[in-house]
Amino acid sequence: MAQVMAQAAARAILPLSLLLATGVQASPIADETGFSGEIQPLIGVISSRSNLAVSSDQKRIDSLYSLSSRETRPIGGALGQIDYTIVPRELSLYAGTPRSALADGEIGVEVGARYLVGGIGLLTVGVIPVTVNDSEVWSDPFVVGTRRDATDVDRRGLHLGLAGIAGSGLSVDYRLYRRDIDEERSGQALGLSAGDRRLLAREGTEHRFDLNYRLALTDRFSLTPGVQYRRLDADGAANRGWLLRPQLTARYDMDRWSLSMTGYYGVDRYDARQPIYDEYRDGKEMGLVAGVRYAEPFGWSNWSVNAYGVWSERDSDIRFYDQQTGVFAVGLGYRF
Repeated sequence: MAQVMAQAAARAILPLSLLLATGVQASPIADETGFSGEIQPLIGVISSRSNLAVSSDQKRIDSLYSLSSRETRPIGGALGQIDYTIVPRELSLYAGTPRSALADGEIGVEVGARYLVGGIGLLTVGVIPVTVNDSEVWSDPFVVGTRRDATDVDRRGLHLGLAGIAGSGLSVDYRLYRRDIDEERSGQALGLSAGDRRLLAREGTEHRFDLNYRLALTDRFSLTPGVQYRRLDADGAANRGWLLRPQLTARYDMDRWSLSMTGYYGVDRYDARQPIYDEYRDGKEMGLVAGVRYAEPFGWSNWSVNAYGVWSERDSDIRFYDQQTGVFAVGLGYRF
């Protein structure tokens, strides 16, 4: 049950990350040697429909041609990161869930280093030993009329980033992930041939490229347009393809208040037809995320109150892959 709750929290926090990472830009390295960091616990509720989400409510499905029933549940989780500054304003080590990773829609642990290269930008190099949001999948998601079994996923990666390039608002990020599934049985229950089952294989590598540019239009208002490209090199050609997703974030700061809004729209295309449906699982995804932050409530230094609302939807040419998500969450943040 704890693992199910963790995954539900991850699915909720992923869209919120678009706000938490508003304007992916060079975070200044601390002025003094030593530890610093932040933590943000969140609680809320998520309402979703997905045939692929691993949860007790979705163990059994009765059709391969419809979306699952709606599932609503409470969620909880925390985002955080700790830094150790070795050379003030120049070199630091970090561990946790960096905001730059969250901009990619990832909940995971990253360990690495940041180095401010004079005249170039803030260089980040990190390793990602585990990701929470992709820790379990259905061994065979196409089982109908009986209980489906979950299996573990080992997903890890590397991260290279450069922010604040040449003193501008431009940032670029690259991440490489490797995904291994303990028991990959996609299509086995339907009696598919070995060749068709190979088309459904989900293991493989993923390349992610992000480009963002923060535009400070006034002292209080900024826009951050960005685009993400993903190349999915799955072992099965029906799951191999690419995604392109432009997004735009607007942020307004007023005294102790901070208001944010992010919108995105993406399309994905795949290399081969899905053998069960004899169609490509091409689709599109879209979403809106709104957030409000109030700093130093009740005069508490370094604390903040945060509230978020999320709507996201994925529309696939194969209805089985459709997804819908709505989230509301609140929490306290603390910086040290």
